Amino acid sequence: MKKAFLSKVAGTLMLSAGLFSSSGAMAQTTLTFDAAGNAIFGALHATAGDYIDTYLFSVDTNATYASGNVVVGKTWIDGSRLANYGITGIQFFKVEADSSQTSLATTFDTSSGIEFFPIDALMSGNYGFTVTGSTAIAGLGGSYAGNLGLAAPIPEPATYAMLLVGVGLLGLASRRKSNDKLG
Repeated sequence: MKKAFLSKVAGTLMLSAGLFSSSGAMAQTTLTFDAAGNAIFGALHATAGDYIDTYLFSVDTNATYASGNVVVGKTWIDGSRLANYGITGIQFFKVEADSSQTSLATTFDTSSGIEFFPIDALMSGNYGFTVTGSTAIAGLGGSYAGNLGLAAPIPEPATYAMLLVGVGLLGLASRRKSNDKLG
């Protein structure tokens, strides 16, 4: 009986130590895209601290370009509107078949708002991105919200023109073979 009690106490202490030693809370969300290829995401962190939020999504077609933007919440304090959350980084990654993650080169621009996008096009597969940040006002929570858009490249008009010329030449060649008068 004493041995069982001591093992429960030891287990509780180990669990408590693990909880208190973590550096920040993490959340994971799977994004759902609308017909236009846009998804919204965001987080509300009720308590002060550092956070890493992970958002997952899938790409069905090759050569898809992703682009996102984020805004942070504002809190009214002593006659001023102050940002209540600070985003320090956003990083895209590819989810491999074994569930491991491979980081992708990502642009994170805060010069006019917060914009982020992977440098290269995304091929079909599973992807995600992490938002790293912390609450910005001591003792208070914070929030942010954003949009991620996926878009396939649009062919240049010259591509369609070459296609039409090619089909026209095929039609002309076919007609020449079936009509002896033309050649």
